[in-house]
Amino acid sequence: MKRKTVQVSVAPIIINEKLGDFFIDIAKLVFAGVVLSTLLDITSDKLLVLLLGIGATIGLMLLGFKLYP
Repeated sequence: MKRKTVQVSVAPIIINEKLGDFFIDIAKLVFAGVVLSTLLDITSDKLLVLLLGIGATIGLMLLGFKLYP
């Protein structure tokens, strides 16, 4: 009796994992930028910067975690 061997491709899993890492890293950079800009008082409208930064961070984190296998 012969057994069939099936070759499974892992390329899409690796690509999704790398994209997930990328979006999580971008989210960390956005969050750090928002915190630094508010601490250094670079912008005049702190609330808008904080809301946009936190929203972008959450969105990028969710996208990054969704791309993980």
